[in-house]
Formats: sequence, C-alpha cells, structure tokens
Amino acid sequence: MSHTTVSRVAMRLAAALTIVLGAAMVAPAAQAVNPVLDADNRLGGITLDKTSGEISSTDGPQSLTTQVGCPEGYRGSSRPLFVWPDGTWPAASSAFDPGFPAFVLLAGSTIEGSGLDGQPINRTGLFASRWAGFGFPADRFDGHSGVATYVITCDPGDAPSDTYPTAAAGVGTSKYFSVDIRLTWDDAANTGTWAMVKETTTTTLTAKEHWKSATLTAKVGPASATGTVTFKDVNTGKVVGTGTVTDGVASVTVTDLKPWKTYTFRAQYSGDTQHDGSTSNRVRVNC
Repeated sequence: MSHTTVSRVAMRLAAALTIVLGAAMVAPAAQAVNPVLDADNRLGGITLDKTSGEISSTDGPQSLTTQVGCPEGYRGSSRPLFVWPDGTWPAASSAFDPGFPAFVLLAGSTIEGSGLDGQPINRTGLFASRWAGFGFPADRFDGHSGVATYVITCDPGDAPSDTYPTAAAGVGTSKYFSVDIRLTWDDAANTGTWAMVKETTTTTLTAKEHWKSATLTAKVGPASATGTVTFKDVNTGKVVGTGTVTDGVASVTVTDLKPWKTYTFRAQYSGDTQHDGSTSNRVRVNC
C-alpha cells in the first residue's frame, strides 16, 4: 500500500470518527418541563390548531392532534390534565367542577379521535379545551402564572372502559402526550392569556462521501418536527443546499467537491410553529 493510499485511509477514518463523536455530543430532545412527569412515559408532543389566545373555553385550542395513538395496554381512557408550574394539578371540587380542563374520553364516547383505538388522537371543541368555562371555572387559574404542562393521558387498560382515574390521581403511571403552555393570569380580574411554548429540537448531521461529492443527512428530533434544513460549508459560510424535513429527515447531495480536500459541513433546522430551531454537530468530509 502506497504512502498516499495510507494517508487517505487515515483521513477517512478520522472523518468517520468525527461524524460519530459529533453526533454523540448532541443532547436528546427536551421532554415535558415539569419534573413531576415521568419523561419515560411520554409518547410525544401535542399539535394545537392555534398557539396563543385568551384563557377561555372558546379561545383555548379548538383542536389538538398527536402523531400516534394510545399503545396497547393503555387504552382504558384518555384524560386531559393541567400540571401547574408548581407541580400540582387540579382536583374535583364539585360535581360541576371535576378538575378536567376538557372532557374525558372513554367507552361510549360520541366522537372519534380518542386515541383509544390505537389511531392518532384528534380532539375537537370542548373535548380539546373548556378552559375558564363550565366544568373548569376561571378561578382554577388563580396563582398559576408560569409554564404549565397540558397533558392528554393514555390510561392503563386493554380497551375503553366506563370508569377512569380521577383528576386528583394526576398522570400517575399513565402514558401521556404533552405540550407546555405559558400562562399569564390576573387573579383579581379572573382573566389571562396563554401561549404555547415551542418544543426543543435536536439536529444530528451525518455524511456519506463519494468521489467528488457527499450526501449530507440531517436527522431532526422529535419526529413531529416539520420545515426545512439548511446545509452550510463551515469554512466558507456558503449554503450548499436546503432540504425539506420528512419523517424527521432532510438530506442533500453536494457535488463538484475537489479531490484530496477536506470540507466541514453543518446543518441548521429552521423550526416551525410547534418546534424551535436547532443547529447540528459538524462533520468533516475528505474527497
């Protein structure tokens, strides 16, 4: 093996190591903000039809969806819960105030989209929110300004039942979907606003080199993220391509690279209405 060949092999091994180490240093995507929730039981985020509004049953989200449904063994019922910024949650104070900020879905529910059949959740109207409305009055928000977590549970059970855990039970061991909501509430006036907190993302870049070209692949997490990824040559600052995120992945092929030259690339995810943007690790490519 010639000296030139040995040098090139070494450069390729170094590049591969750079790719692996760069990916390993990227932190995992943030889970629910509130520490009382078990991150291991989180099934994913919640997509809302709007991202802010007044706190009321008519100006809260009027529809919410998830990417997947409740898994097997967790299809007994589906409850909406607020976990307040201090880690507590509402409990029933009367038959008219059960502690749930939307209607519970269980056996006999009249709307589809409960997630209890294994299909993605699609809640609408008062099944999505009845904030500061009948059954969840405005004074429930007193003293709870800050970042709360809105949760949709998938409760233990093989099939929808006629009973469900109370609001006082909290999330417990149920699987759940969640979205963080920033509440701004005036206790005296009993009015306030809400705004969705975008979910943190991670972008991990890998490269597969070819002769005078390279395919750059960015993996964006969580998988619900949409939008675009911009790929740049770090040394020159030049944009070498833009890809659309599909199923959490975007890629481009960079051509006309010079032989025996080392290039460094980085990817930038743009974010969307539900997710913050993020920057990837760097990868080196030796052509």
